[in-house]
Amino acid sequence: MNYVTDTHGLIWYLTGNKKLGKEALNLFEKADKGDITIIVPVIVLAEIIYICEKREAGLKIQQVFDTIKKSLNYVVYNLDMDVLEKVTTIKDILEIHDRIIIATSLLTNSKLITKDEEISNSKIVDTIW
Repeated sequence: MNYVTDTHGLIWYLTGNKKLGKEALNLFEKADKGDITIIVPVIVLAEIIYICEKREAGLKIQQVFDTIKKSLNYVVYNLDMDVLEKVTTIKDILEIHDRIIIATSLLTNSKLITKDEEISNSKIVDTIW
C-alpha cells in the first residue's frame, strides 16, 4: 500500500520532532527501509519551501529535496488536471492546500498521513497519525 503525506508529517519526520504520531513515524521508517512508498504531493514541497524560508522548520529545503531524490520510496506527485478536477469534488474542506493533498490521496487510492483533525473528522480519506 502507498501513503500520501501532508506537510507537517514530512517536516516532523525529517526534523525528528516528537509531535509526529507513532503510526506516522512507523510508516516513514518503513519507507526508509524500502518496504512502502510515500507519495509527496508537489503542494507539500511548496509549503515546505515557504516554511524553510521563514526558518521555522529547523532544516534547509535542499535537505528535503536531497532526501526525496535519493530515495525510491518517496515519490513526488504533480499538480495536474486530474488533481484539480478531483479538488472540485471536495466540498467539506475549505483550505485549498488540504484539498489538493486529499485529492492526491483519493487519486492514488492511498491513506493520508496527517494530524489535521478537520481532514480526519471529514472521513473523506482514511488517515493515519
